Amino acid sequence: NFFLPPGLRASMRSFRNSFAVREENDGCCEDGACNDHLANSNFFLPPGVMPFKAESSRSISVRRLNSSLKSSRTLLADTPNEEDEEPISRIGRSHFTAKGICCSSEIPMVKSILIPIKGVDNVKVSPATKAVYVDHDIDIVSASDICRELDEGGFSATIIKDAAVEITQKIGIPLDVTVVSVFDVTNEDGNIDALKEEKIRASIMSTFGEDGRKVVKVSQERNSIIVEYNPYYVTASQIAQSMDGAFEGCVATIKSDGSEDGRWALEAMKLGVQDTIELQQSSVSWPVIMSGIFCALSFLGYIGGNWEYLKYLALVSVALGIPFVAIKAFRTLRRFKFDVNVLILFAVIGAISLQDYVEAAVLTFLFDISEYLEALAMTRARNALSTIVNVRPEEAHLINPITKETVVLPATAVKVGSIVSVRTGDKIPCDGVVMEGESTVDESNLTGESRPVKKVVGSLVSGGTINSGNTPLKIRTTATTNNSAIAKLLRIVEEAQSNRSRTEAIVDSVAQIYTPLVVLLAICMCSFPWIVSSEVGRYWFKNGLILLVVACPCALIISTPVTYVAGLAACAQK
Repeated sequence: NFFLPPGLRASMRSFRNSFAVREENDGCCEDGACNDHLANSNFFLPPGVMPFKAESSRSISVRRLNSSLKSSRTLLADTPNEEDEEPISRIGRSHFTAKGICCSSEIPMVKSILIPIKGVDNVKVSPATKAVYVDHDIDIVSASDICRELDEGGFSATIIKDAAVEITQKIGIPLDVTVVSVFDVTNEDGNIDALKEEKIRASIMSTFGEDGRKVVKVSQERNSIIVEYNPYYVTASQIAQSMDGAFEGCVATIKSDGSEDGRWALEAMKLGVQDTIELQQSSVSWPVIMSGIFCALSFLGYIGGNWEYLKYLALVSVALGIPFVAIKAFRTLRRFKFDVNVLILFAVIGAISLQDYVEAAVLTFLFDISEYLEALAMTRARNALSTIVNVRPEEAHLINPITKETVVLPATAVKVGSIVSVRTGDKIPCDGVVMEGESTVDESNLTGESRPVKKVVGSLVSGGTINSGNTPLKIRTTATTNNSAIAKLLRIVEEAQSNRSRTEAIVDSVAQIYTPLVVLLAICMCSFPWIVSSEVGRYWFKNGLILLVVACPCALIISTPVTYVAGLAACAQK
């Protein structure tokens, strides 16, 4: 005797009937489908099912798995093994702004901080916008955890967009929002007693249902009827119509409409913050300016005589300019890595040890100036990107498919297939197809074409362009804001900025090997010769310091980032 679940019993009945297999019914069941009849019936089980003798009253069937499956374990149909179910990973992209990122040389440092974190899948850095994009599993590591790691690394990060909020964000018109509207009711005696209130309530509920899905609550206050309802299903005008004629002489008018402007959905939704890029200005800091002045004055020390003491002004120049380099160098050394900042710092220390103060000042000032020039180019690129970002619309006027009313939603919450209304002068929220109306669309911010393009039914439109004609358009969306043409354009530029040029990559990769070797060789030159004698030690100690200064490839370090970013800035503006 074996047991089969009810669903399989029905299959067995169909199987038996199809082969005209009949069993004599002894009265224990209606159609001979009980366990006893099935066990004793003369029929064959399907190939994938074999009998299983149950040890409890539960109905269990066992399916034989094909040998080509990953596992040969037996699966119980109605008792799934929870250990076999792999957890579903929820990977999203969080966006951070890191004020501590000044140039592309910070990219390896940021990645070395974030990539080792468990749950982080990918990291992209856009130095032009000081943006860090992290793909991570929100169930393993949160955006706040990533932000804290960046803060500890000295990058002063702020969360712009949390992947957890975006994944859990409601898309489309929310269905669980209620609003309150107030109605004035005119009648013969001018008063609304309990009986009339009950008749009004009964009239409303009979129209929209007693389940509370559409109309939640009806109350009366000072001869006014207050109705709490779901604006997705019901409008205030429909409620007023249902109240008309509830009793003799009853006429309802809308005193205040809780869903009149269609903005009731905005406050009810978890809004994902759109990426923003603020316009910035870049200027040389006063310590760098003073460092340059003292560096120039220190050259007068080469005149000699009473002017020789001016060479010590170079130490003031170094003191003003080296902190910017030293902070980055120590931040890198703390993670047992080497970069150009470490190389510059060691070169300056070596020059000062050799009492070549002017050389140390020149190294410091030129590197600080190169950082400013790169920051200037980054600022121009960032401001060029901000004009692209500002093109994206913030809100969309969605057509409610039930009430046909207009509902205002954030543009990020519009799903594919929605019908949006675009009034004259409004931005089109998403890419889509014109369903109703004929107008002209200004696409100059996307294509550069100054002449508006005529759009008719069936024409394709792009998000961020402007309805410049005199007729509203109804558009069916074909993409979300994150997949619109402008969003793709922005991602392409940011991708170009986050990907380092071949020359930069070569410089950084060489620096990872070159800098430690130079430092190690200098340490050996400054230490081991002392074993021979003091005179030999002093000689090689000086040569070791000279090596640190000479080995610094200043021209390559200073010029590479500046030329690369300047080209990107020009490309972004065009």
